[in-house]
Amino acid sequence: MPEGVVQWIDPASGRATVVRDGHVYAAAWSDIESAARRAGVRVHFDIQREDGAERAVHVQLHPEARGSSHRHRVGSLAGARRPDARGATPFAARHPERGRVLATHPLEVVRAWVDGLQLRDIDAALSLYSSDAVLHGEDGDHAGRAGLGRYLEASPMFGLHDVPHLRGADGSVVVQWPTAGDGGIEVRSRVEHGVVAEQWVGHPSDEGRTVAVDTGAAPVEFTVVTRGVVSESDVDHAMERVRAVVGRVHEPILFARLKLSVAGDPARIRPALAQVTIDVDGELVRAHVAGHTMREAADLLQRRLNDQLEQRAQHREALRTRPAGHQAGQWRHGDRPTERPGHFDRPPDQRQLVRHKMFEIDELTVDEAAFDMEQLDYDFHLFRDLASGYDSVLERLPGGGYRLNPLHPVPHDTSPTSISLTVTETAAPQSTVSEAIERLDSGSERFVFFADSATGRGNVVYRRYDGHYGLIVPE
Repeated sequence: MPEGVVQWIDPASGRATVVRDGHVYAAAWSDIESAARRAGVRVHFDIQREDGAERAVHVQLHPEARGSSHRHRVGSLAGARRPDARGATPFAARHPERGRVLATHPLEVVRAWVDGLQLRDIDAALSLYSSDAVLHGEDGDHAGRAGLGRYLEASPMFGLHDVPHLRGADGSVVVQWPTAGDGGIEVRSRVEHGVVAEQWVGHPSDEGRTVAVDTGAAPVEFTVVTRGVVSESDVDHAMERVRAVVGRVHEPILFARLKLSVAGDPARIRPALAQVTIDVDGELVRAHVAGHTMREAADLLQRRLNDQLEQRAQHREALRTRPAGHQAGQWRHGDRPTERPGHFDRPPDQRQLVRHKMFEIDELTVDEAAFDMEQLDYDFHLFRDLASGYDSVLERLPGGGYRLNPLHPVPHDTSPTSISLTVTETAAPQSTVSEAIERLDSGSERFVFFADSATGRGNVVYRRYDGHYGLIVPE
């Protein structure tokens, strides 16, 4: 049975994905044992092919994975891969301060899908679908890479350079090409964890109008939807109140929707309902109020939305200024880095390669590599990334957090992590050891990660504390 990492899991829909060597396999909730139903855990599984797609079945927690039932005190050992590992770790829960990855936001995913169609890059468009995605077209359902590719290439959307209108609506992303096909084309996409899980293709529907609003970051289009008897003056008043609040937001707003409705039931004491939903830098903020009149509801909505945004700002500030102190023997992400001795500034002509370490590098998740780094007190760690299959180096950043340097570029969301992580988007340079040493001498890097010209494997040359060089080579 191959090993992999649970990329994401959604109990509501019963869907999940497992990634191994850069290949993503769809999985069902029922095919995953209960102990393995968490993102980021190491698992082993069987592969089953159906409807042109490969699926992960019989997914079970690896005996030496974080959270394994073979261990005691699962929470304190999360991130460890060896039964003899000890000590508290920061990986038992997700850290809210790690931020948002906008590349996996639903609107950004669909924009990338549209770009692939406009550039006639079918591979780029297909790469944004989950392995078990289904497209519901007017001629029937389409699934599998081949079926989706045939449908898209035959569609009027393929190669069309007209700029479509994108908006969020009820948990999905809607794309409209008013001039495409007979009467226009509308595609409604359900995006889960950075990939398109399901699409519906049809003719455009009128679900509201858009209003441009200036914010502190960039203009955003509000989708305005009305239900019941709502006058234009009420809409203008509500937008004026909302504009007064979002105009002070200095982070990107990725989605904005205002819904105004008046209930037809005369028994309702406050029949006017106003609801606003905005996506601020990947985080949803909602405000929902009721009033005797729509103008009263709009005034209340302004106060409620302002309170929600202030609470969000206070929460983020509290995370940013969290003290670094902790209990003895405990380490948390965000703590001050270990104080280390400075490097001896040996003249370049006296430096030598005095240590050459060759060993079989471990196949780890990023969280496991970070755990080993902290336990061994390393500044960087060479390992083979279980999710991508590439030799990679994880390094500790001076200001806190980590950076992953893969041998070849990988998607940012290949594997979920519990640490604050940035990913290098360029491939490691290909060079010889002597060329890597020259680069180390010419810059201020602590180490140079490179692809060996002879073997193609990831090697690391680094400056030792005595001023000489060390070399790490995988077997």
